[in-house]
Amino acid sequence: MSRIEKGSDVKEELQQMKGEVIKEISSKKQRHSFRSCFVIFFILIICILVVAAWAVASTGVINVPVFSKFAYNKPEPERIVTPGVPLEKVIEEQVISKLATGSVNKPISLSLSESSLTASLRSVLESSADGFIDASFSQATISQDRGLTFFLPLEKSKSGSALSISVKANIKDGKLELVPEEFKIGSLHVPDSFIALFIQSFLKDQLADANKILGSYVEVQEIEYNDGSVIVSGKISAEVKEE
Repeated sequence: MSRIEKGSDVKEELQQMKGEVIKEISSKKQRHSFRSCFVIFFILIICILVVAAWAVASTGVINVPVFSKFAYNKPEPERIVTPGVPLEKVIEEQVISKLATGSVNKPISLSLSESSLTASLRSVLESSADGFIDASFSQATISQDRGLTFFLPLEKSKSGSALSISVKANIKDGKLELVPEEFKIGSLHVPDSFIALFIQSFLKDQLADANKILGSYVEVQEIEYNDGSVIVSGKISAEVKEE
């Protein structure tokens, strides 16, 4: 009988030890799981901060020690464009020349150069006088592949940062619609989903001026891009015919 009792005691002790071991293992797993989650969370936060610092540094707007040296390259325009005759004068001269031939009812094509576009762009920026964009060095280029590209240096940027906006114009009801293709701040490419958020106001202003100038003379029907110029085709507006 004593052997059985001893055996029973041993079994109970073994069961008790087994329970304690299981509790200990469970406790260690919980502590290990907590530490693992904390480490993963900490690494994630570090990664987010690094990405954010890199993005801010690549804009050139703010100097971020270490990051700016590798993330930012001073932006440069595709080429230097010297301002020419403003768009409104070029359009007026070409329309008047067309009217002088007596071909009022025939289609008209206007050749608009990037030098004229640059002159009008600077005039608009100077009149706004918001102190954000340096109008004196702003310019517009035209290319067959990219359409219109506005290069807008930031007024108070010590690093020489600039905005670069590429757009293409569509036609709707005889008027222009500007569709953004690419937007950069310094070296940072802004994702398509954020483009409208950043440049909607600027495009709206430029579009209003362009439609006002063109609409006074021509009902736009077609646009063709060349390197250095854009050809706007349409018919002379009723307002001009009446005059």
